Amino acid sequence: MIEQFLDSKTVQKHFSFILAVSIANVFIAKAAQWVYFPTAPITLVLFVTILLLPSLHHLIVVEEKLERKGSANFLKKHKTVFYCYFGAFIGTLIGFAVIGALSQSNLSFQSTQLLQEHLSTQTLLKFKQFNPTASHAFALFSENLWYILAGFAFSIFYGAGAIVLITYNASFFAAYLFELSKLGLDFWTISVSLTHLLPESAGFILTAIAGATLSRALIVEKLKSTALSNVARNAFLLLLLGISLTFIAAFIETFITAAIYSRAL
Repeated sequence: MIEQFLDSKTVQKHFSFILAVSIANVFIAKAAQWVYFPTAPITLVLFVTILLLPSLHHLIVVEEKLERKGSANFLKKHKTVFYCYFGAFIGTLIGFAVIGALSQSNLSFQSTQLLQEHLSTQTLLKFKQFNPTASHAFALFSENLWYILAGFAFSIFYGAGAIVLITYNASFFAAYLFELSKLGLDFWTISVSLTHLLPESAGFILTAIAGATLSRALIVEKLKSTALSNVARNAFLLLLLGISLTFIAAFIETFITAAIYSRAL
């Protein structure tokens, strides 16, 4: 039903509307998860995805129609769909953060994974002795690049359904911030995480949009048509932009975030 509101250009430009709907979706999804799968918190991610999917699919349909016309005014054309996707991500992140604060069990799967890997005792000890170099940043970028390319491939196969990757990341980012607060870090130190999480998230979002619009075009456009070529060109540009943001995020995480954590932990 919500996707019908997105026909209005005015609503599409209202970040607060998308934000509020996405936050509400998390609570609705939590209610559904509590009724049907109370002992499987990871299913919350799936329910949030199901609620977001119709609206974001509608945006992908609109986006594909714009992209078939070519690459002119590239940034202006993609502004609305990125705005909506980013609003959905931030709203979902806030929703997950709130329900995580209400009950730790809501993000138990994500927290367990983080405590076993990224926030393990061994990893935290490494922060205190960490000496950042460009090689560390490139290694981090290489790891994230694999996720970017895999996400692009999934987006082509699943179309707008690849939003599950964004929802999944939002749940982990919320758990990550929540676990940092449990370590006794102050608000400003935790906020530093956003300096690399935001461009990194934007990179994943652009990748999902690129793959989803290309997926849509492969279904509705004729092979070797000008429209399909235009969409493919735009998708490639979005992918490059997403990779560039991920590259920037890797250097921010290595030289800024890690340095501040090493002093705070």
